[in-house]
Amino acid sequence: MEVSIYIFALAIIILFCIFGYLLYIKEAQLNKYKNLFEIGRKITSNIKLNKLMEEIITIAKNETQAEAGSLYIVDEEKQELWFQVALGEKGDLLKEIRLKMGEGVAGWVAKEGVTLNIRDVNKDSRLKKEIGKKINFNQKAMLTLPIKYKDKTIAVIQLINKKGGEVFTEKDEKFIEGMCSQIAIALENAQLFKRTKELFIDSIKALASAVDAKDPYTNGHSERVTEYSLLIAKEMGMDEEKIETLEYMGLLHDVGKIGIKDSILNKQAPLDNEEFVIMKTHPSIGSKILSTMKSLNIIIPGVKYHHEKFDGTGYCDGLKGEEIPLEARIIAVADTYDAMTTDRPYRKGLSHEIAMEEINKFSGKQFDPKIVEYFNRVMKKRLISNDEQ
Repeated sequence: MEVSIYIFALAIIILFCIFGYLLYIKEAQLNKYKNLFEIGRKITSNIKLNKLMEEIITIAKNETQAEAGSLYIVDEEKQELWFQVALGEKGDLLKEIRLKMGEGVAGWVAKEGVTLNIRDVNKDSRLKKEIGKKINFNQKAMLTLPIKYKDKTIAVIQLINKKGGEVFTEKDEKFIEGMCSQIAIALENAQLFKRTKELFIDSIKALASAVDAKDPYTNGHSERVTEYSLLIAKEMGMDEEKIETLEYMGLLHDVGKIGIKDSILNKQAPLDNEEFVIMKTHPSIGSKILSTMKSLNIIIPGVKYHHEKFDGTGYCDGLKGEEIPLEARIIAVADTYDAMTTDRPYRKGLSHEIAMEEINKFSGKQFDPKIVEYFNRVMKKRLISNDEQ
């Protein structure tokens, strides 16, 4: 009787162990599906390719317990592969390397379009040993898969050295295969966005060039103002998206001059009062032009308010202090510096030193003193850099 009870108790314990193990397996599988779902969610909401790919490779590394992970992009025109993302201790060094199609394990996978799961890559003739030597990294187990879009290999994902000296399993392969289709969608979306963005920027630059072309003495003015503005913004630590918007504002800050008569723009002498009143309308004209294009509405603050003054005596609306959009305050400094240092028909451009004296003189009056401080910093760095060259 007692033996039967012990056997029964043992059986119950074994059943609980089996049930617990099954729950553990199910939870592990569930986590993998959750990760795949999370990748899909990020792909639909993220067009910043580098950040997205880094997150995806991090998940791939963690799920397969790999020491290093990388993503190669296939350059069809050059028939090469280059690192889009390389995570792990030697990631930065890997980003310098380019492979020809068919060269090395990744190149072979890109060319053949099939998965390679190699237990010991050092025994494989396809290994490009120079890479390992360059990064001083001992490679052994390697899992490499093609990433395809419409049956064409557009990238390669590679995982190196499973932790604990193990080999990559069939489950690892299946999980990464599940990621590959989603990575392909992300890459195509990002490339489409990149092409659209390049077209958008080219259109803005063409419009800015058309404005500059109306006055031969200000040729290149918009690009220089943009360059100075971006230097200030980066010194301030402005985030990437705001810097991008500021770039568009800088390029188009004078777009309203399209509506100003050439006789005023190209006058060979200083403007009289009546002409100056007309010239002062160019920010509001620019604002009206941009307001007709929904995609360019975000640029309006920098265009409309770059002639406002910190003490409230500027135009168009007489805004004061921080009522003036930050981007407009930045452009105001950059615009004035370039205007002072550029030759005009009726005067020679001022030297850098005199222009900086003038800007500092009107800090707190015409210009935001904080912006002037940042501008002093970037111009000092610029001069040091030029001296070193």
